Amino acid sequence: MRKTVIPTRRIAFNVLFVAILVFVVPHESNAQARRRLSSADKAFQVFFTKFRAAVARRNKSSVAALTLFPFKYGFDTGDEGTFSKAQFVARFNDMFGGQSVFRQSNPLFYTSSGRFELVNEDDASHFVFRKVGGIYKFVSYMSEP
Repeated sequence: MRKTVIPTRRIAFNVLFVAILVFVVPHESNAQARRRLSSADKAFQVFFTKFRAAVARRNKSSVAALTLFPFKYGFDTGDEGTFSKAQFVARFNDMFGGQSVFRQSNPLFYTSSGRFELVNEDDASHFVFRKVGGIYKFVSYMSEP
């Protein structure tokens, strides 16, 4: 008789996914606020303008320079972890290919404690930015399954 084993990695991802849904995904009733780029602090506006321009130019090295490594990602159940800079550049198109959310002139962010999360509602992808050592960085990407 063969015993079915659920991979530990899948369980960990499911726990992480539920935690994100409960604690990170913004709701009107929690501590996170929704704000437009134009109402964010100037430092984040400057950072995001550079970031968006680099994404629009498909300039992988410029986007990587604005990113914190190791970079956290989650593409799907069982496909989550961290990227090195080289891995990030190799998977660039998986994160930024066809992302219309970066073409918006004044996108809406979910914010909390210096953290800005841009959610593309077309494909449920989340782009998270936060202040690290006094400057903003792109810190994680998640695409909901």
